[in-house]
Amino acid sequence: MPSKKQGKKVVAEGESAAETAGSMEEASSTASNDPVLLAIESLRLELGKVKTDIKESLKGEIATLERKIDAKFDAMQLIINDHRTTLEHLEQTATASSDAVTKLQAHVKSFSEQVSELTEKCIDLEGRSKRQNIRIVGIREGLENGQGAREFVAKLLMEVLELDELPVLDRAHRALCSRPEDSDPPCQFIARVHHGHTMENIMRKVSSQRKLTFNGRSIQIFRDYPSAVVK
Repeated sequence: MPSKKQGKKVVAEGESAAETAGSMEEASSTASNDPVLLAIESLRLELGKVKTDIKESLKGEIATLERKIDAKFDAMQLIINDHRTTLEHLEQTATASSDAVTKLQAHVKSFSEQVSELTEKCIDLEGRSKRQNIRIVGIREGLENGQGAREFVAKLLMEVLELDELPVLDRAHRALCSRPEDSDPPCQFIARVHHGHTMENIMRKVSSQRKLTFNGRSIQIFRDYPSAVVK
């Protein structure tokens, strides 16, 4: 039967053997984990490098994009400035044109008033110059038979209106027009009566007779009014 010393010795040897086995197992485990750690470390380093590369690449692209954007903005700013200058010039031109148009409108209004006034004066002067003129409508072409127009019209008036004497005429002629065809109305006679009282007598005779005839045809005698008054 073994003694107590021998038992303790056996226990101690067992514990020592167990510790040795544990140390060997730990060393074996550490040795087996080294490749994994190395792989992880390598992957970490590689990821760091990739991260750095991506970061640098993004920085470069962002910088390039910023330069392009700045260039675009600069170009747009130049265009905007050019448009602003153009608009300012157009605004100034429009203002000047508006002022000029306003002045022209004032001038046109003034000229229009002057033209209206002068037109009225011209019509009045024309009317005064024709105050003793008469027009005779319906006298066939060629009835003068070689007589002067003044002599012919004086005899016509005396005959048609039954005047006591030949009226004194300053002048007489047919209206300026091309010789009409036989089917067209003849050109009118225009005559200027020398005396005002003779003119008034002629017009009284005309108004007192409903129908005037000469050489078998109806004729008309009326004052020679300005064309503006006739319209």
